[in-house]
Amino acid sequence: GEDMYSKVQPELGKMGCQCIGFDNVPGETEVVLKGKKYSYPAEIGGSCRAWDAKIHPECEGKHPPSWCRARWCYVDPCSCNLETAPKVTMYFPAATFTGKSLYYSYETCDSKDTFTEEHNLRACVNQEDEKECLSLERPDGEQKCAWTGKKCIGAELVNHPLCESLASTERGAAYQPAFLSSASILATVAAFFA
Repeated sequence: GEDMYSKVQPELGKMGCQCIGFDNVPGETEVVLKGKKYSYPAEIGGSCRAWDAKIHPECEGKHPPSWCRARWCYVDPCSCNLETAPKVTMYFPAATFTGKSLYYSYETCDSKDTFTEEHNLRACVNQEDEKECLSLERPDGEQKCAWTGKKCIGAELVNHPLCESLASTERGAAYQPAFLSSASILATVAAFFA
């Protein structure tokens, strides 16, 4: 049979915030940047890679910006417990994953995000006050961002029922994934010994 172990496996990010993991998807998908279409691999964002290298128009030439070499992927924002919250993608603004906007993270891939501040100007994290934050909408007209009282983040990180643990973190409570809560551990132990 075929040797499946010697193949390079895709890197799926940190355990607390793994990439959504679609890989080996054939074909291409178009991303519109400044009114022009660019072809990216159909599996864009499925694993940690420098997806923009040699594709994004600013990543051509001898001295591309650092973000061109930075690795990133799409993540489920409700499953992330990293210090830096993931951001809503600008490449596919109408796309969703498990009913939430599509979010990306450089941090899960051990890369510094030098892209968002300069190029994703409508990213929630770039909005400096509550008014700016709450003025942004998704293509479907729903609220894109939410104000935590201190900063602007993606609305689902505060409002979506699957993001309850993350929402409490953003409001200042200590993060504790739902599957590790005291109640769920006690219930599991009790069921085991019952």
